[in-house]
Amino acid sequence: MLRRTFESRLISNRLREELGLTHVKGVLFHGPPGTGKTLIARKISNILGCNAPKIVNGPEVESKWVGEAEKNIRTLFETAQQEFEEKGDDSDLHVVIFDEIDAIAKKRGGAHAKSRDGALNQLLCCLDGVGSLNNVVVFGLTNRKDCLDPALLRPGRLEVQLEIVRTFIKHMYMCTCIYNNFFND
Repeated sequence: MLRRTFESRLISNRLREELGLTHVKGVLFHGPPGTGKTLIARKISNILGCNAPKIVNGPEVESKWVGEAEKNIRTLFETAQQEFEEKGDDSDLHVVIFDEIDAIAKKRGGAHAKSRDGALNQLLCCLDGVGSLNNVVVFGLTNRKDCLDPALLRPGRLEVQLEIVRTFIKHMYMCTCIYNNFFND
């Protein structure tokens, strides 16, 4: 699953276009607390060649000022957008990791929807809006997948969803050890 998700990022653009592969824009890791979701997202971003992923705690995006949460989300994608406009497909990969994404991506509607939905709408626009970027991967991390808005989970957004459980952690650790030993020899 992980190889199919990220292999388009590890091959040349020419080969990717010949094979008809498209980049996955986002991945959702969900599971109980303490299973290493953030660590896995960091390691995958390092493997993909992004040395400094932006790690954002979901509740920190919110603000009491109108429009401030939307501005905070736009700011996360600004450097990737500027670089993509300058270099196109040759730009470096940018990774944004939203820890506790359920804080800003709850199901829309209901009481206080007008003030709360803006951050989610901005995130959706950044993921697959008119100026869609090919140099960004977004990881959403949560232990509450059930309360996420369904629009966030559709193709082109957080389309790959992996449940992280303790047995998965052991398997990933073994894969990481094998990978590191193979490429360090």
